[in-house]
Amino acid sequence: MKVYSIGREIGCDITINDNSDVISRRHATLNVTSSGKMTIVDLSHNGTYVNGIRIAPNVPVPVTRKDNVSFAHVARLDWNLIPNTGATIIRWVVIGVVALLLILGSIWAFSAFAGKEPAGGGDQPAPVPVAVDSTDVNTQKQDSIDQHKRDSIAKHKEDSVNKAKQKNAVKPAPKKVEPKKAEPKKAEPKKNEPKKEEPTKTRVRG
Repeated sequence: MKVYSIGREIGCDITINDNSDVISRRHATLNVTSSGKMTIVDLSHNGTYVNGIRIAPNVPVPVTRKDNVSFAHVARLDWNLIPNTGATIIRWVVIGVVALLLILGSIWAFSAFAGKEPAGGGDQPAPVPVAVDSTDVNTQKQDSIDQHKRDSIAKHKEDSVNKAKQKNAVKPAPKKVEPKKAEPKKAEPKKNEPKKEEPTKTRVRG
C-alpha cells in the first residue's frame, strides 16, 4: 500500500503552500492499495472535507477520483498528482489477456498446419496456400451478374418477337361449305280408293 502525506511541510509528498498557517504541517494522508482503492485520513486542526462534508479525524474514509477533497477550504486535492494505479492494473491485465490469446492462437495454428500431411506422401512439400485477391473475386461476381442480366434481356426480346410473329401470322382461309342440293321429292303412293260398284243391269226376260 502506498501512503501519500499531504500538508504545508516541505517533506510531505504533496506540499500545499499556505502562509496563513490554516493548513497543518501534516494535514492528511492518502492511502492507496495495490488494487487502486483509496482512503483519506484527516490529521489537521482545521479539518478535511470530502464533497463539502467534514470527515472525522484519524478515521480512514473511502474516496475516489471523482470526489472533491478540500483541506480547510483553502486548497483542493489535485488528483493528477496521484498515480492512477487502478487504470495501470487494468491496462496490464488487458495487455496480458491479448498476449495470451496471441500465444494460444499461434500454438493452435502451428498444430493445425503440422498435423496435416501432404496428399502425395510425407516426402512432398505441403501445398502453398494461394492468396486470392478480393478485387478479382468481386470482378468475377460482377461479370456473372452482368452476364445473367444480358441473358435475361435477350430471352425477353426473343419471347416478344415470337409473340409478335404468332399474332401477325396469316390465318388459313375458311373452307367453303357447299349448299346441299335439294333432293327431289318422292311421289307419294296413291291411296287405294275403294272402287265404285257399278249397278248391275237386270235383264228383263220377255
